[in-house]
Amino acid sequence: MTTMNIPCDIPVEKLPFMMGGLCLQEPMALITNWIIASVAFVLYYKLRPLSGDFVKNWRFFLISIGLSTFFGGLGHIFFQYTGFYGKIPSWVLGNLAAFFAGKAMISTFLLKQSTNSFLLRLLYFKFLFFTFLALYYESFTFVLIDTAITYLLFCLGYGLYYWRRKGYASFKHMIIGVIILISSAFIFVFEINLSLWLNKDDLSHLIIATTIIFFYISIKRYSEYNMAMPLGERQQHVDEK
Repeated sequence: MTTMNIPCDIPVEKLPFMMGGLCLQEPMALITNWIIASVAFVLYYKLRPLSGDFVKNWRFFLISIGLSTFFGGLGHIFFQYTGFYGKIPSWVLGNLAAFFAGKAMISTFLLKQSTNSFLLRLLYFKFLFFTFLALYYESFTFVLIDTAITYLLFCLGYGLYYWRRKGYASFKHMIIGVIILISSAFIFVFEINLSLWLNKDDLSHLIIATTIIFFYISIKRYSEYNMAMPLGERQQHVDEK
């Protein structure tokens, strides 16, 4: 592998390099995307002993975001050959991950069935609407909007509700995870690039990996507590909706 002097008309900030006769770029985007994928796949496996719709949907989230970032890394490094089409798997799977995160947050027994049904329809609409816009306009902005709605409304909003109103302290870790994730917005706004080898995109990927770990702590603690809760006490929570 040899570093090139701006080959194939690739800007130097994309860190172009040659391998096997191919013009490649953004090696750090590949590495940091695959860090997210590795974290997601490991946590997907670690949640296997737990059961219930809440965990099942979070496991779907983890496998979706893991595959999204796996293909996302490939889309970055092979961009000269795949262009926009190399982004499609990552974008669609990213929105699918957001769908399952939202579905997980409403799959607890703490919401009324009517509320759950409305929010589930909203999630389906949100996924289809923003995925269509992202692909039609070839813009990642719509993926960002979709995920922002999910994390702010469902993970942060309902996380706070379950923690402060329903007394499930395990959701505070989810709140921390979302707050950590929000910090990535400042990285973009102020264009915090530590170096060519660790730019704002790479930092955001590392923040996402950290957020997923906090989500896992929250999921595991809530599920273990819920499984240990006597059926009568669980029914009392249902009656208090």
